[in-house]
Amino acid sequence: MDSPLGKFIEWYIALPVPHRQSIAEFVIFFNIGFDDIDTTNMEELHNAFVKKLSKYSHDKLKGAGLALMLRGNVDFLIRKWGTREGWKESEEFLIGVKKHFSATGEEFMVDRAKKFLRELPFKHEQWLSTNEKWRELVESYLSDSYIDHWWKDLS
Repeated sequence: MDSPLGKFIEWYIALPVPHRQSIAEFVIFFNIGFDDIDTTNMEELHNAFVKKLSKYSHDKLKGAGLALMLRGNVDFLIRKWGTREGWKESEEFLIGVKKHFSATGEEFMVDRAKKFLRELPFKHEQWLSTNEKWRELVESYLSDSYIDHWWKDLS
């Protein structure tokens, strides 16, 4: 029986680099036990994150707990960026940012907000695709029943 963490790692590695970066940083910043991973070195970030997860992929107890933690974390992130509602919220936020910095005369930040707004439709489509693949993973290898069965499997 395949490890839920092993399947998560396969899914993670297949993601576009910006999505891997967002997921790794989110997990690292909001969970204990990941503070030994250097988030300033993007090249090493992904390798260190995968190495940390791989360490527990065959440990039934810690592996099950880590799989559940990842499922909750990534689900939270994807609900923000991998849904139409989440992107509408992002668009509204960026419009507000653009307005704010226009009023304060900070043109650099206005230009950044405009750039992000231009890129939003493409990024939105990418995250919708990631969300779809994520749902497939959650319904199979990260489902409660699969994790429970994997954890109790004595072979």
